[in-house]
Amino acid sequence: MLQSPCLERRAPATNWFVAYVRTGARISISCLVLLCSGLVLPSAVGGESFESPEETEIPIEDFTQLSLEELMGIEITSVSKKKEKLSGAAAAVFVITQEDIRRSGVTSIPEALRMVPGMHVARLDNNKWAVSARGFNGRFSNKMLVLIDGRNVYNPFFAGTVWEVNDTLLEDIDRIEVIRGPGGTLWGVNAVNGVINIMTKSAKTTQGGLVSALGGSEEAIGGVRYGGQLGNDLHYRLFAKGLNRDTAFIQGGAHDDWRVVRGGFRSDWDINVDNRLMAEGGIYRGNAGQRVVLPTLVAPSFSQVRDEDVEMAGGHILLRWARTFSQDSDMELQFFYDRFYRKESAIKTTIDTLDLDFQHRFALPYAQDIVWGLGYRIWFDDFGRRFTVAPIPRSKTLNLINAFVQDEITAFNDEVSITFGTKVSHNDFTGFEFQPSGRVLWQPVPEHAWWVAVSRAVRVPSRAADHGAVVQPPNPPALPVPLNLTGNQQLGVESLVAFEVGYRLSPIQEATLDITAFYNLYDNLLATKRVAVTPLPTFQFVNNKEARTHGVEVAANLQVLKSWQIRGAYTYLNLDVDTEAGALGLPDTDEKGSPSHQVSIRSLMSLPHNVELDSWVRYVDALPSLSIPGYWELDLRLGWKPWKKLEVALVGQNLLDKHHPEMAPSFLQTQATEVQRSIYGKVTWSF
Repeated sequence: MLQSPCLERRAPATNWFVAYVRTGARISISCLVLLCSGLVLPSAVGGESFESPEETEIPIEDFTQLSLEELMGIEITSVSKKKEKLSGAAAAVFVITQEDIRRSGVTSIPEALRMVPGMHVARLDNNKWAVSARGFNGRFSNKMLVLIDGRNVYNPFFAGTVWEVNDTLLEDIDRIEVIRGPGGTLWGVNAVNGVINIMTKSAKTTQGGLVSALGGSEEAIGGVRYGGQLGNDLHYRLFAKGLNRDTAFIQGGAHDDWRVVRGGFRSDWDINVDNRLMAEGGIYRGNAGQRVVLPTLVAPSFSQVRDEDVEMAGGHILLRWARTFSQDSDMELQFFYDRFYRKESAIKTTIDTLDLDFQHRFALPYAQDIVWGLGYRIWFDDFGRRFTVAPIPRSKTLNLINAFVQDEITAFNDEVSITFGTKVSHNDFTGFEFQPSGRVLWQPVPEHAWWVAVSRAVRVPSRAADHGAVVQPPNPPALPVPLNLTGNQQLGVESLVAFEVGYRLSPIQEATLDITAFYNLYDNLLATKRVAVTPLPTFQFVNNKEARTHGVEVAANLQVLKSWQIRGAYTYLNLDVDTEAGALGLPDTDEKGSPSHQVSIRSLMSLPHNVELDSWVRYVDALPSLSIPGYWELDLRLGWKPWKKLEVALVGQNLLDKHHPEMAPSFLQTQATEVQRSIYGKVTWSF
C-alpha cells in the first residue's frame, strides 16, 4: 500500500526556499570563480600562495597532525563531567574528531556516527534516521541521550531524538564523544544505552570567514560562517546553512525530499582568568517530505495514502558560566531554552523546554575528586487536534528534578582509580528514581589500561506511552478495521543493569586497540497488550518484556606510514527477548531487529601536493524481523588543497549498490525508501 501513487499534488515551494536556492546558487558560482582564480593566480605571481603577508592565525589544536599515541591522549569530558584523557577513561568511549568528519565525506551528524563501534545507524528515508547503541534501534529509539554543546535535545513525546532538526555547520564541530553503555549516573534518565555529546569549537578558534558549497546527485548544501572579536577577550561567530536533498528510491516513486535553512551564533567571553561566559543559539525552518498511511473510518480499506510536506521550525538559546576556583575546584551554571514545532497529518506538536543545571567539582583528602550537581527541567507541550495521534490531555506541563554526586579515588601512584556515584531524580510519571554506578580502572603504564563497570540506568515513560492515543491503519492490511493504541498511566520505568569490561593497549607506537565486552539485563521493557475488541481493537502500552544482551566492540588504529592511517571497528551483538503471554513486542525491541555483526574500515592517505585519498568500507548484518538484508558499502573521497585556505573534494557514497534498504518504519507508517548511490563535489574556502 505504501507504494501506491498518491493523487494529491505537492505544495509549491515557499518563498523562503526559493530565496535559499537562489542564494545557494550565488554562493556556488562565487566559490567556482574563486577556485578558478586560485588555479590561475599562483602561476601569475610566480607560484606564491594567495595569502596576505600580514595574515596571522590563532593557533589551535589540530588533530590531523597528532600521532595515534597523541590521539589516545585527547582530553574528554563526557565520562566524568571533567577533563580526563581518553586512554584513562573507565568507560566504552569513542571520539569522532573534526578530521574524521571532514575526511569521511559525511554530510550529516547521524552518518558520522556510523564509524563508532557498537552504534547502529540506519536511514529510513532521505530525512529520517534510526540511531542507537547496543540494540533497540528504530525511528523512535529511546535509549540514547544526545547533547549538543551541553543542551539536551531529548523529545519527551517519544523519549528520543528527532535527528532531522538537530544539526549544525559540520565544519564547526570540534568533536563528538560517544559513550556506549549507561550514563545515567551523571546524565540522568534515558541515558540507558549510551550518550552522544556533540561539541562545537570555541568562537576563539573560528575567527575569520568560511564559505562551503556542496552539490551532487542527491543533495545541495551551502554554508557561511564568520567569526570576529570585540576587544581582547570576547570572541563570536555567526553561521547560516541551507540544505536541499532530493527524493530517494522506491518502486512507484518516493516523496522524501528535504529542505531546511538554519542560522546560529556562539560567543565566548573570557571575563578574567577565572571566569568564562559562553552564549550559543540558533533557529531553523524547513520541510520534510513523506508518504504516510493514515487511518480512516471509511470502508473498505479504513486507510489512505498521502504525500505531504512536514513543517518543522524551532530554535534555542544557551548560556553557560564557568568559574575556576583552583586547580582542583571549579563550577558551571548553565541555562537553556528550546522550542520544537512540527506539523504533519498525524500530529501537530509544540514543545517548549527550560533547563537549569549546576555542577561543582572539588578535591578532598586521600586523593578524592568529587563532582556533584543539581538540575531542574520543565516542558510545556501542546498537541493539535488530530485523529491519528491525540494525547490526553492535549496540553501538559512536565517536571524533572535531579541531583547527582560522584567520587573518584586514585591510589597506587595514580595507577588505580575507583569511581562510584549515583543520580537521584524525580519525574512526573514514576516519581523518584536512582541510578548508581561503580567503575574501576587499572593503568599500570600509559600503554595498557583495564577497566570494569557495573551500572543501573532507567528510561522514564514518554508522553505518548503514558497519555497517548494513537489510531493505526489496519495491520495487516487485510484486517478490516483500524487499530487503537492507548497510553497507560500505570507504566513504570524501563530499567537496565549493565556489566562492562574493557581493555585499551598500544603495543607499538603505530597501533592502538580498544576492546569492550558487556552483558546487559533489561527489565520492564515496553510492549503492547490487547484490552478491548469493540468498537475498535484496542491495545495498551504495558511493561511486560525482559531482555538480555551481550556483545563485543573493537576499535583499532594502525599508522601504516606517516601519511597513511587505517582505522577499523567491529561489533558483535546478541539479543534475547522474553515477552509475557498475550503481549505484543514493539519493533525496536525485537531480538532480530538489530544487526548481529557490523564492520567499519577507513583508510586515510595523505599524498604529495596536498592531495588526500580516503576510503570507507562498511558492513551491516541483516535485520530478519524487518526483512532488511545485510549489505556492504563503500565511500571514496578525493581531496585537494591548491592552497592553504581552499579545499576541493570529490566524494562518492554507497558505491557498491545502486540502492539498498536500511530500516523499516514503526508506529506512524511512513514509507521507508532505499539509500541511493551518490556523488558530490564540495568547495570550502576560509579567509
